[in-house]
Amino acid sequence: MEEIILDFIRRRFSIDCNWLSGNCYYFAIILKTRFPDGIICYDLVQGHFIFEYEEKFYDWSGEIQPIINDLVDWESYWKTDYKHFSRIVRDVIM
Repeated sequence: MEEIILDFIRRRFSIDCNWLSGNCYYFAIILKTRFPDGIICYDLVQGHFIFEYEEKFYDWSGEIQPIINDLVDWESYWKTDYKHFSRIVRDVIM
């Protein structure tokens, strides 16, 4: 599956549309839409959204190696720290 995801990224997103500079959330949404069994994660230290699939992590640059302890499952993060979650939605996503 790793090669399928990497091929999907390379073929469809050959140009960086600021995917790593403010649009990482939207890129993670694209990957989640195409590969619905994956998880959108948020790196609390880097302030970066990434996509996890079968214990491998991806962003526009391809497979990455984040620090696992810095990651939270975005879809359930609001249960852990609603105030921080709300600020990210307000300041980054919206």
